[in-house]
Parts: sequence; structure tokens; C-alpha cells
Amino acid sequence: MIKTFTHNELIQYVYDELPDEVKTQLECALMVDQELAEACADLLLSKGELEKPEPSRKCISNILIYSQNLSLQS
Repeated sequence: MIKTFTHNELIQYVYDELPDEVKTQLECALMVDQELAEACADLLLSKGELEKPEPSRKCISNILIYSQNLSLQS
């Protein structure tokens, strides 16, 4: 029997939130289903982009100060 996986299950896999049994099934499916593997790879890349470092507090502070000064000039 071929199990299909939802987009939500792929996201759970990427964030390591799937139950072990489902995770094993998905990993087997990833080895034989190129389309599923590509979708998973896209999600992994997206996750990596989301986890990039945030701007420093100093940078945020400078932006807020600039914004306040700009609104005072108006």
C-alpha cells in the first residue's frame, strides 16, 4: 500500500515533530518518490532561510531612533 503524505506532515518532518513510525514511512517514501523528495528539499531550504540570524539589537535600535527622528520632523 502506498501512503500519501500531506504538506503538513512534510513540515512536521522538517521540524522533527513526526511520530517515529510516520517518520520512518516518510523517509522510505522520500527514497522512491522524486516529487516528494523535491518538496521536502524545498521546505528544508525555506526552514534554513527562516533560521538565519536576526539583526543585532543595536541595528534595531538605530532603525527605531531614525524612525522616531523622522516622525518628529514631520
